[in-house]
Amino acid sequence: MNRLNMLLFSLVTVLFFSCKTDPDSKAVRQEVLNIHDKLMIDGEKVIKNKMKLDSLLVSDQIKLSADSAVKRQKISDMIIRLNAADEKMMDWMHFFKDDFRGKTEQEDLNYYKSEMVKIRAVEDSYIKVTRASDSLIKIYNVK
Repeated sequence: MNRLNMLLFSLVTVLFFSCKTDPDSKAVRQEVLNIHDKLMIDGEKVIKNKMKLDSLLVSDQIKLSADSAVKRQKISDMIIRLNAADEKMMDWMHFFKDDFRGKTEQEDLNYYKSEMVKIRAVEDSYIKVTRASDSLIKIYNVK
């Protein structure tokens, strides 16, 4: 390579590595809050599905079937899972410190990254329990 190419290569390399930045604590915090806001909407679906399954438990549709004990247990188990997912969200909200201020930017970033892991776990449980409860509601044609 000639000198000009070497100089250009060096300049591009320096620019590439100097422009690469990690997210700051404010950006991670905002992403956590965005996920929280989405989960608040998803939480409404969790509660609605729970109410539908609760009503199904007291309906004649289950009481009159031959294997009603098995069906009632499946529905009860799903209600327990829905409650657990909702409780997990409530616990996360209770312990989340929106105004967390650590001693350094890195401590703030570490806090919000750990909260990201926790809120993603809540999101995962919401997705799983919503899909499972939707399937059960569909099986029993609950409106």
